[in-house]
Amino acid sequence: MLLGEDSSHAGATTIAVKVRLVKRLVNECGFRGVVFESQFYDMLNFEHDVADGSATRQQLADAVGAVWSRYPSFAPLMDWLFRETDAGRVHVAGMDPQVGGVTAYYSQKQLPADLSSVLVGTRRTECESIISRHDRWEYDDSHPFGAVALRHLRSCLRDIDHWLEAMEQRASPSLRAMANSYTNYLRFAGGGGRGRRDRAMYENLKRIRARWPNGTRVIIWCASVHAAKSLKALTSDMRPLGSYVHKALGTRAAAIGFSALTGSYGHVGGHGMPRSLSAVASDSLEACAFASGAPGALHFLDQAQLKAMGKVPARALAYGKSHTLDWSKLFDGIIVLRKEIAAVAKP
Repeated sequence: MLLGEDSSHAGATTIAVKVRLVKRLVNECGFRGVVFESQFYDMLNFEHDVADGSATRQQLADAVGAVWSRYPSFAPLMDWLFRETDAGRVHVAGMDPQVGGVTAYYSQKQLPADLSSVLVGTRRTECESIISRHDRWEYDDSHPFGAVALRHLRSCLRDIDHWLEAMEQRASPSLRAMANSYTNYLRFAGGGGRGRRDRAMYENLKRIRARWPNGTRVIIWCASVHAAKSLKALTSDMRPLGSYVHKALGTRAAAIGFSALTGSYGHVGGHGMPRSLSAVASDSLEACAFASGAPGALHFLDQAQLKAMGKVPARALAYGKSHTLDWSKLFDGIIVLRKEIAAVAKP
């Protein structure tokens, strides 16, 4: 189950609805895994600490990332998810191969040393420094970020991968997974390679599912542009995560998008200002969802309803831009909110 959202990740109503959905999917529908569009490395480190009994609620919040954990509307899920994970009833993970982020403390402080640990001599020290500079984003005039920095990073990961292969079974599966993820990240770092991040997220998702109990039903919390089954109607060179999931699982997968009729979105109290949603056209997906004065705070449009609408304008990929599409080709259903509310960050 892929649960999308606006690409700003800053709609408080959407977050609140998704929080309730995740809880119900776990409590009533047998889902036992939650994967966030969060750093693969920090979330994997959290999983390890859960296993040895040292994990904390704050560690989970930091690993999920400030993009969600700073919002009060997300807090109920964080509290509940930590309890369920700590008790062994739910598994959590992150699938994003990117590094960085203000609360990605494992990636900043320990990942460079862990990755470089398989190297020897001065090469270990050199690569730990190179990776650390990137993960902490400590570039300056003497060490600028650019083609040279990326070349050094890729050289280090090639050496790390080489030694991991030489070590065969002696290397931990987690270290292999992190090195592979970092290598995939460097293929699109610095720009270019549209769709490579989605492909890399899917590769990480496969690793996550492989180490979880067989048959674990998974909820994927991500932006709608990643959750979509296809983006062919918009671009020919961008294959989203959802397309890989649907190809692998067929009708067992479902991609759910979100949109809103009115309201605002954006980071109140964070970086940026809230924005008002523009008025929608009378024939838009959002207007049709609430046609004839239909009551309720939200409406769910299923696959059949989306298909019957044909091509209609909607902002179900990003609040800031409307597209006229056959939305049944992108999503298995869309939740349309009557009113979105800009997310308010904790002080």
